[in-house]
Amino acid sequence: MTQFEIQRMIDTNTLILSRWQIFWHYSIIPFLLIAPAMTTVDVFKYYVTHTYNSTNPIDLEFGYMWVLLAVIFFFIQRHRLRFKIINVSINNDTFHNTVKQTAKELEWDITQMTNSFVIAKSSFSWRSWGEQITIIHDKDKILFNSICDPDNRPSVASFGMNKINRKTFEKFLH
Repeated sequence: MTQFEIQRMIDTNTLILSRWQIFWHYSIIPFLLIAPAMTTVDVFKYYVTHTYNSTNPIDLEFGYMWVLLAVIFFFIQRHRLRFKIINVSINNDTFHNTVKQTAKELEWDITQMTNSFVIAKSSFSWRSWGEQITIIHDKDKILFNSICDPDNRPSVASFGMNKINRKTFEKFLH
């Protein structure tokens, strides 16, 4: 992660992902749009080409309700990229000690660590498929984000592990 990307994350308060990570993070949305696409094909066949030859009527409500669900998941996934702000002024040593204590407690694997930036990953467990934890130490605040690992298989539920990651970090911070 470059210093420019870190500064951009601080300025926008949003986690930056690579293209493949973005693809996997939002991968639930195209899956949810399969039914509306198939319904649209059936509507086209029925009204435009007159080649719809099924005895079942086209169920527009069922077909297009998935669009609403896809929109809802888009906003949920976008919201998950937002950092949680912890307003605290600490030095670099305290920051590193807090990260190391939390990593030991929750068995994180720290993949990148600088004076102001940490990326850690949790592994597969009975509660989740793994998370990516990003922590940025700014002047008088800490930006914390924990999402389902975008480098792992797609997941839209962490079963509370994202919150546990943040709460445990805050516990060691105070």
